[in-house]
Amino acid sequence: MDGQRQISVYQFKVLTILFSLGSTLLVISSGLADELKQDAWLGAALGTLGGLALVALYNALAGRFPDKTLTELSTYLLGRTVGRMFMLAYLFFNFYSAAALIWYVGNFLTTNLFIETPRPVLMILYAAVMLYGTHLGLGALARSAETSVLIFMFALVIVMLSLLPEAQTGNLLPAMEAGPGPLSRASFTFLSFAYFPWVSLLMIYPKHVNRPEACGKALYTSVLSSGAILTAVTALTVMVLGPDRTSIELYPTYNLTMKISIGHFFERIEALFVLLWLLAIFYQAVLIYYAAVMGLAQMIRVDQYRSLNLPMGLCLVPFALLIYPNVGYEQAWDYKVWPVFSLTFALWPAVLLLVAAVRGRGAKRHAKNGR
Repeated sequence: MDGQRQISVYQFKVLTILFSLGSTLLVISSGLADELKQDAWLGAALGTLGGLALVALYNALAGRFPDKTLTELSTYLLGRTVGRMFMLAYLFFNFYSAAALIWYVGNFLTTNLFIETPRPVLMILYAAVMLYGTHLGLGALARSAETSVLIFMFALVIVMLSLLPEAQTGNLLPAMEAGPGPLSRASFTFLSFAYFPWVSLLMIYPKHVNRPEACGKALYTSVLSSGAILTAVTALTVMVLGPDRTSIELYPTYNLTMKISIGHFFERIEALFVLLWLLAIFYQAVLIYYAAVMGLAQMIRVDQYRSLNLPMGLCLVPFALLIYPNVGYEQAWDYKVWPVFSLTFALWPAVLLLVAAVRGRGAKRHAKNGR
């Protein structure tokens, strides 16, 4: 991902949609149903509104500093020492997130498809694909996403339409039964999976988008599109599996596709859903890993990030096996710790905006100084 490469607004929008779906598509229905039962879809809908507020924050930062990445801006506003402290924390956040996504892939595949295959083997294979995608560059990744999103959406529509005969609207009743406490917790959890990781995209936006001033509307469209998909998938999962079974399944949307049977001919297409999920999580993992590599490159002042790609990548799988010793630990972390952990980074742009306002720095001053 050459630092000079620029991507179009449409390419960035496609990447953000796939990024949001990523890991969220496979697991979020379970957590929402566990908290809200039949109102799980409502948690996803309200979480989408929170995503719109987060986009407004990021757009405000991008509009004020259109020529800097998040790490560059932190150093510019807070000084070298404090800025480097943030860069180190931000590096850890992104590296942790990338390793966690590799663990999810390995655990899912060994649990459902390749039961006899050791988990580290599958994780190594997926990590190798990630590293190759990172090496090819941002331009190649964005161009591939333009084609991939069409395939993804077409296949997803087929899967959802095929499940409609199995759906029972009665599983969504009684509606609006969840209280404000469970609803707010579920929406916050949804936000932490779908939109808090967007802070990683601030290593691309606005600096590496060719028309950053046009990205505001594109990002709102991305939130609404991904939120609508996740809300629809959550509602469909509850209608087909029921709220109780949805809440106890580790991968409810995967089990959902096993219900597809049309004329005893069109059935057992869960492999199609697996390909969809692996495709979406690939873009999410590569973009997050890119943020980690670029953060390290800027921190140690290395011009070419590719020289760090392989050395950092070799640490991904061992680190992933270290952070999640088992599924129980992963579930506890994801639903109890991750939301607060990711929030601290998701709201960092608000801190930078406050500092910029106090110090009077922004786009106007940049123009005045000829920067």
